[in-house]
Amino acid sequence: MADTVTTKWIWPPNWDGGFDDNQGTRKWIAQLTGISDGTGEVAVRKVDISTLFLPNGGTPTKSIIERIEGDSSGYTALRLYWDRTPAENIAVIGGNGGFCLDYTKEGGNADPGENGTGDIMLTTTGYTSGDSYNIKLTFRLK
Repeated sequence: MADTVTTKWIWPPNWDGGFDDNQGTRKWIAQLTGISDGTGEVAVRKVDISTLFLPNGGTPTKSIIERIEGDSSGYTALRLYWDRTPAENIAVIGGNGGFCLDYTKEGGNADPGENGTGDIMLTTTGYTSGDSYNIKLTFRLK
């Protein structure tokens, strides 16, 4: 079996993979949800940045995380990271309850890596059946 997971686009609203004028947006907001069946998630690609667009219509290579908020129940930790060699941590969020990591005052948490895709990945640890998370991820592209 596998955990039940989704990535839904909040901004742009109900984004379906393209824009009428092939122009991107500066800000992106994704809603990540998961319910574990006891198998957990390891290196699951949550955001493939090569499928997104910069405001000029170009393809991004990096992202800047502005805010991570949500809640989790049951996990020991949720690790968000950029797909780089080596992997570059975005945040490690502990177990139970709500959380809000706001990086806007620092100008954002920028992807410092060069090797790899720069996609946003997630790995769960300490999971059992029924554990869940709900993450709202706000970011910009470079």
